[in-house]
Amino acid sequence: MNTILENFKKYVKNSPEKPALIFDDEIISYKKLNELVNALSNSLLYLKKGSIVSIFLDNSIDFVISYLGILNAGMIAHLIPINLSDEKIKQQLENAIPELVISSQSLIEKIKNIPYNCKKITVIDLINNTSTKQDDISHTNDIAYLIYTSGTTGVPKGVPITHENVEFTTSNIITKLNYTSSDVNLLPLPLSHSFGLGCLHASLSVGSTLILLKNATNTLSILESIKKNNVTTLAAVPLTLNKILKEHKNLCSNYLNNLRLIITNSTSIPVDTVKTYREILKNGKLATYYGLTEASRSTFMIFEDSGREESVGKPPSGIEIKIQNESTNELEIGEILIKGKNVIKNYWMNEKANKKIINDWLSTGDLGHKDMDGYLYLSGRLDDLINIAGEKVMPADIEKVVKVLTGVEDVLAIGMKNEMYGEVIKIFVKKLINTKITKSEILSHCIKNLESFKVPREIEFVNDFSSDEFGKMKHFRGE
Repeated sequence: MNTILENFKKYVKNSPEKPALIFDDEIISYKKLNELVNALSNSLLYLKKGSIVSIFLDNSIDFVISYLGILNAGMIAHLIPINLSDEKIKQQLENAIPELVISSQSLIEKIKNIPYNCKKITVIDLINNTSTKQDDISHTNDIAYLIYTSGTTGVPKGVPITHENVEFTTSNIITKLNYTSSDVNLLPLPLSHSFGLGCLHASLSVGSTLILLKNATNTLSILESIKKNNVTTLAAVPLTLNKILKEHKNLCSNYLNNLRLIITNSTSIPVDTVKTYREILKNGKLATYYGLTEASRSTFMIFEDSGREESVGKPPSGIEIKIQNESTNELEIGEILIKGKNVIKNYWMNEKANKKIINDWLSTGDLGHKDMDGYLYLSGRLDDLINIAGEKVMPADIEKVVKVLTGVEDVLAIGMKNEMYGEVIKIFVKKLINTKITKSEILSHCIKNLESFKVPREIEFVNDFSSDEFGKMKHFRGE
């Protein structure tokens, strides 16, 4: 099995002038991308092999150059999401202990203000300042990249992903979703997260073209990019897919009719959303997967006429999933355990977290069950369970009911302490822009569609769920 770099360089040789990346109308060929990757690798040769080099960049060609350049030089890429608080960034730097942080002109001042003592430099300065010149470099290190799980309390866990993990997972993505060199892939997901990075790996490994967007907030821009570039695959979280339907449903048939694939992740997808996209994609497929940062792409589900719109599918060859509960019956809800070549061997300098991995089985903290045919269904997380007078309620039960309302962009349900019942439900609702949905309308809908003990006692409108306050609670809604 070849590494991502080896696959990439194969297409540098075989299809040098083919577009590898498109970003803001800038087109970079496989040959040009390789030249830039080698230039950045040259600038890192003064570091010891296996050193940590952090990347603090948003989606851009510079991100891809930096990431591949670090791997190419035999270093470990530490990926830092740009929307983290200064304190969270500081925690990651102190735990990862990088020798260097690579950033952009627009972000360099922010990272320089983080009190961690190492060199911090922009991509362009790094490339321009190198004095070593080697035409082609190819070193590898056991660990490809380091990424941190989200967390609102304590220090987030570092997850070291090996080249073997990457190769295995990428091969499954390509095989299960039929990626080929003729694909044009649209990616509005952050490359600093597992979902987006996996899409980059797949695109480079088959020699296709990847179109990068900075984010998924502008759904009309996503649709226009699909049409303009004759896109064949779109990767997006369920929230984005729901927004597209709510904001531009009248455009979907025209703009999406040539897509062969939409891939999303294990965030709760309303059944109606699945059915609607299957109708829109007359010649294409809607697919999802289940995975964690520690165990990427553990199942795949391609939605067909199966009646399993709520399933996240089955594991591919080489991955095992079991349900752990008191009854030992996997048809009943229990904790999901995963074993396979996609699963990490250990966390980054964290013996406490390593206790989650026993005999190569990863305890995920996710709840789910299988059906008679082995398809996996997600229920929530162990620590999300809400106990209402002895009734166990998963937040997703409430969230999926509220999400179908016109005017609701996203919703989060939590348990709120109550003297009489132990806990009751509170929901936070993010409204779509320029909508006038009220708390009374939401409450009335819940009363009609939920058991009485699941009806929210409190409703609060919020502007966003991206803050640390909601970060951990929203983590289960995707990898």
